[in-house]
Amino acid sequence: MDVKNLPKKYRDFLKRPFGELINSSNPSFHEIDSIINNYSFLITVGDASSENISKLGIKANIQIIDLMERRHKRTFPKLHWTEKRSIDNPPGTLSTESIVLIHDLITQNTDSLVVVNGEEDLLALPSILFAPLNAYVLYGQPNEGLVVVSVTESLKIKVQGILIEMGFSENILKY
Repeated sequence: MDVKNLPKKYRDFLKRPFGELINSSNPSFHEIDSIINNYSFLITVGDASSENISKLGIKANIQIIDLMERRHKRTFPKLHWTEKRSIDNPPGTLSTESIVLIHDLITQNTDSLVVVNGEEDLLALPSILFAPLNAYVLYGQPNEGLVVVSVTESLKIKVQGILIEMGFSENILKY
């Protein structure tokens, strides 16, 4: 399996939210809806984030989970999907296979669940890269709350640069 490690210089950078932080691990429908009102495409990354969004009746197009929460095993979250896929992605890395899968699922536009064997955290990066403009990617910020990322062209360029620096081929990073 082709995997790349995140360069050390980006670890602190990625610990800061890429979008708007809602200071709650369990935000209300109103808090989220006021930001993503009339969204066209939504991706959730993380077990608790995906489950909380689903409980609020907000439909995610893609949900990415690893059956872990704060490095502890957890029960399977209550989610809804049409297609379920599994993928290996070791902690602290991104695999080429996972990048290609995220791209393919976004292109297929089927409500999908991705169960990651390893860690799903860095899958927010290809999710941002390949999501349509003005889509949203939601992920948990440990001990802080939920991050709501509005996908913009400038953010896509920034993420693409990080992935290229990680060693991924520009050919698989075309969006």
